[in-house]
Amino acid sequence: MAGERLRVALVITALGCGGAERQLAHLAAFLGQRGHAVKVFVLHGGERFYPVPPAVELVPFPGDGVTPLGRGWRRWRWLRRALSAWPAQVVVSFIEVANVFALLAAPRHLPVIVSERTDPRWHRPPRTFRVLRRVFYPRAARLVVQSEELRHWAGLHVARERVVVLPNPVFPAPPVRPGEAGPQLVGGGRLSREKGFDLLLETFTQLGPRFPQWQLVIYGEGEQRGELEAQVRRRGLVGRVRLPGVVRDPAAHLRQGDIFVLPSRYEGFPNALAEAMAAGVAVVACDCPSGPRQLIRHGVDGLLVPPGDPEALAAALQRLMANPQERQRLAARAPEVVRRFPAEEILATWEQLCSEVVTERSRG
Repeated sequence: MAGERLRVALVITALGCGGAERQLAHLAAFLGQRGHAVKVFVLHGGERFYPVPPAVELVPFPGDGVTPLGRGWRRWRWLRRALSAWPAQVVVSFIEVANVFALLAAPRHLPVIVSERTDPRWHRPPRTFRVLRRVFYPRAARLVVQSEELRHWAGLHVARERVVVLPNPVFPAPPVRPGEAGPQLVGGGRLSREKGFDLLLETFTQLGPRFPQWQLVIYGEGEQRGELEAQVRRRGLVGRVRLPGVVRDPAAHLRQGDIFVLPSRYEGFPNALAEAMAAGVAVVACDCPSGPRQLIRHGVDGLLVPPGDPEALAAALQRLMANPQERQRLAARAPEVVRRFPAEEILATWEQLCSEVVTERSRG
């Protein structure tokens, strides 16, 4: 099958603002540019934050965009009919909910590659999907995880030879642009508990009196916005902390920071951290499961601190906030992350994976 034009169905819950959604959009564009026929099946309504190129067909669920995913039989029936009507050769799905739908809906002759996009040892989807994952993941032609830490977990769900460790591609970025409003700490991601922004606010409270000229800007949106805004008021940080929400080009805003901070409790493969490093920003991250340790070489191109420890995070940030030369030293090495996770090679590996499972299925 090497070099042959494939028909690839990509399945995801939504194309809103998120790391998994962005990576699927990158994969769709790459496969389309390589001449493959690509359709993206979207299980849920809402904004299409990441566009797909004209060569890729977007097929959204035709029902009410606000219908809960829990009413899954309608989506299952729609996806099964869609996959049966279009002669796809392989299905690739991102995120556990979409993975379950894809495995349930795909005809038995059609190989399905499922991909976990965070650390499933910590992330807990609804119980129904946890049960369905245990039951149906063994059907997958491949299970893709983003770090070696997750290989054992994946091997409990599919045969070990069908586990693939494949990190996200990291793309080159324009160099950092100095911020216009004074020195900034920046963070980015979904405003949810796993991202640890509550810990970052606690840390910034400790640092504030010593660094009165610094501001903290956190880009993103999520269910914890109200709690974080209340914490900002309670800690007397109004005017020093901004939560601008979702921005169209998050990488451009991250590049304006003097230090990027990732305070997560757990991760998959943190795209915002990779983007900040690619742009030449000094970075500090919690050494959480899993992802930051893959990207950061501690003391070489960034700093790692124990997860869930605001005092340790404060000490690392103070070290860089007080020392421009140290920030510059780390920032100068940070863009090497692009060479360690080359976008073209990683996306080509996805293409090869699709070809492999199609060949295996054709051989029976």
